[in-house]
Amino acid sequence: MCDTYLRGPSGVITSPNYPVQYDNNAYCVWVITALNPAKVSLQELSPWKELGCCMFSMFLLKKQQFDLERGYDTLTVGDGGQVGDQKTVLYVLTGTTVPDLIVSTNHQMWLLFQTDSVSNLLGFKATYEEIDQGSCGDPGIPAYGKREGSTFRHGDTLKFECQPAFELKGQKTITCQKSSQWSAQKPVCVCKSVRRLL
Repeated sequence: MCDTYLRGPSGVITSPNYPVQYDNNAYCVWVITALNPAKVSLQELSPWKELGCCMFSMFLLKKQQFDLERGYDTLTVGDGGQVGDQKTVLYVLTGTTVPDLIVSTNHQMWLLFQTDSVSNLLGFKATYEEIDQGSCGDPGIPAYGKREGSTFRHGDTLKFECQPAFELKGQKTITCQKSSQWSAQKPVCVCKSVRRLL
């Protein structure tokens, strides 16, 4: 549904008509607001970034499906509630290659979906969930792989490896940065090439 104000803690956002092709000249806006934007911290040494007396929830956006006309149709993702404010833009997404996760830095996130008048593709499906400040969110585990580490706070490190018949493509180790983004995308496990002896 276009032009929607959503409240956490989680949900799904899709392009119009998804999983059928989106319309030409689409202009859709979504603003997501944390269900409980301020949480009082009673801990003396809190792992969250404290702002006065309170800590703020923020959002994690995970891609499920993404297929837009490269360079012409875009999904812009920003921080806060001011849709279109260029100072708050986190990503301008187009084509099929997008980050696994996008994490906001405050209790609101906005999305702006714009298409041209020529081609239209399948569009996108993304899930969002409310997470605590100071977290990067769970990047997941690669198919045919395993992960060492189960916490996702600033400074935490995750290590990945693949099952025996697969090899790792990407970074073996990723770290949760203070920007609430992982240092690299989650790696993937691909089948090793089998060479035949002639």
